[in-house]
Amino acid sequence: MTDFFLLLMLAGAGDELQGMKRGIIEMLDGMAINKADGDNKPKAERARMEYAGALHLFPASADGWTPRVLTCSSIAKEGIAEVWQMVLDHRALLEGNGFLAQFRNRQALQWMNELTMLGLEELFRRNGAVAARLPVLREEVHGGRMTPFAASRELLALFRLQPSDESSHEETL
Repeated sequence: MTDFFLLLMLAGAGDELQGMKRGIIEMLDGMAINKADGDNKPKAERARMEYAGALHLFPASADGWTPRVLTCSSIAKEGIAEVWQMVLDHRALLEGNGFLAQFRNRQALQWMNELTMLGLEELFRRNGAVAARLPVLREEVHGGRMTPFAASRELLALFRLQPSDESSHEETL
């Protein structure tokens, strides 16, 4: 769970917009072009302008926040306070408009679902019948001798027929 997603980038590591991934850019709340010092300072400023321009192509966020792109340098001790202020401004806006509470509630539900799925996967893989058959079925699917659908159905049927030690223990509690 996170309240602010800060993407750290380096200027001069190739074409700034070439490797830009739409998914990660859509998720960010702010971006900091790091190592904006010495000979790299003009490159960092150019990268900041390119990324800031590209961010304006994305639709506005429902929470009212507009992601910012800043430069910073720990060596020159420049821009660090501004990056932190961006985080604080974001928090103040989201607390003020109620989106922080909504965001955290949504994250808590997603986290619950993820933990549930991880627990189910663990129970599934610890099931003796599944553990014994899984390597064979993987090879069958990999070799094209069985469809993924058929292999999945067989594994789920095995899982349903033989409860794991943990699930049978919990049922007695």
